[in-house]
Amino acid sequence: MSDSERGIDTRPVRSTATLAGVLAVVTALAVGVSIGDPLPVVSAVGGAVLIAGGAWALGEESNARIAAGSVMAVAGVVGFALTVVLAAGGSRLAAYLGLALGTTYVLLDAVTESIDDENRLGAALRESGNALLVGIVLAVFLSINAQYSVVSGLVLGVTGIASITPLVGFVTLQIVAVAVLLLLNRVVPVLEGWLPDPGSGDRPLETLSDVGLSRHEVPVAAWAVLGVESVVALFPQSHVLFNAFLVGTPVVGPVLRAALSGLLHVPLVVIGVGLVGILLVSGLQRWVVDWLGDDPATTLSLQAGGIVAVAATVVGTAILPLLGVGLFGGNTAVSWVIGPAAIVLGGLVTAALLVGVLVTVVPMLSQRGFLPQPAGGFALGSAVLFLTILLGAELGVPTVVVIAGAAATLLVWDAGAHASSIGAQLGRAAGTTDSEFVHVTGTGIVLGLAVVGAVAARYLVVPAIAPPETSAAAFRSAVSLFLIVLAILALGLALSVRSDTPIAE
Repeated sequence: MSDSERGIDTRPVRSTATLAGVLAVVTALAVGVSIGDPLPVVSAVGGAVLIAGGAWALGEESNARIAAGSVMAVAGVVGFALTVVLAAGGSRLAAYLGLALGTTYVLLDAVTESIDDENRLGAALRESGNALLVGIVLAVFLSINAQYSVVSGLVLGVTGIASITPLVGFVTLQIVAVAVLLLLNRVVPVLEGWLPDPGSGDRPLETLSDVGLSRHEVPVAAWAVLGVESVVALFPQSHVLFNAFLVGTPVVGPVLRAALSGLLHVPLVVIGVGLVGILLVSGLQRWVVDWLGDDPATTLSLQAGGIVAVAATVVGTAILPLLGVGLFGGNTAVSWVIGPAAIVLGGLVTAALLVGVLVTVVPMLSQRGFLPQPAGGFALGSAVLFLTILLGAELGVPTVVVIAGAAATLLVWDAGAHASSIGAQLGRAAGTTDSEFVHVTGTGIVLGLAVVGAVAARYLVVPAIAPPETSAAAFRSAVSLFLIVLAILALGLALSVRSDTPIAE
């Protein structure tokens, strides 16, 4: 019988898992601040916390919680993207991202059931990415329309063509009128589908339906006349004769000249644009229905993060220039055409895709046996944090921070593995607080003694016995000594974790 059938929550026990997560966050912040600028550190670690919080909320069945989780997950992606922007081009970027990634893996194991809930997190990032892609299209359209006034340009363009000569206005007026009648025939069924059913069998828009024409209802002779008129309008002599006709007609001529100069074209073009808009909305409606699938509420909840990001980006990029804040070198051709909102959303789509891939690493490796199951996130996260701390040592992190941080990563792994083991064997709600306290305290004391010994060797023993030539040599000797001790402790903990004896005992 499976754990779900027995009703056992096999997630890591809350107290020790929380301790492991908090310790990972504190370690990442301490090491990151020691590396350099605190802003990208806060952004990176804050992003990790938000992603983990989103995964926790996504594990619930309520659509409101799922929507909140999606928003938090996308906010975490924004934090990661902001870290890249703040540390772009610097050698510390890899360290910041390593701290963010390691913390994320640890926190995901601390708050979620590592396989199912992380898959839900991946689904939320994927659906939010779809919403961001739609937002990019919308942002590009708004930018192009703002720069070039597409709708008003279309009206002015048709009016300008019509005002070239009265004969051109006469031909274009007929073409626009036929186009409006053809569009009306397509739009009326759409509008009737949107209106409530009157119940009497009457069609509320029957009059409009009678006015509209289908392509097959337009007589062939009418198409032939339009074709002949269009050809005739290509010859200058035709314009001279048509002008002579208008001049020779005392009352009707001036009225026709004024009407054919664009006066009648404008309302017809506006009506045509409105009808095209209705058809576009109808097509968008069908696309949205197909996109949302059989469970629209859940799909929209998963996309909530992307929808909020699109709205915030479009509004934000419209307001910032008014406040005198330039975005992406607004004079460049690309940013001028597609707009800053599309650029920001494109970056978020890329970041969401990368994060979505990274959060599936732990379930994938755990299912294939490359990581322990459970506790795969604790193992991989603490390993990434450990390697990042070694990288931080090369970036000038003080000896004490390097040694203490490395020890903390081992404690994170041990505490997480212990919490996962108890959860898998006895359930998340098991009353094993005393056992957890004894285990974590014992490991912490051993690691603390190792840290004290390594620091003492760095500042007392090594300088007294064999004074190093440089401070860098002393730093390396102390770190090397500590890593040897840490390797021995890690081996002992690994053997304990892999033993068949329940850790809770």
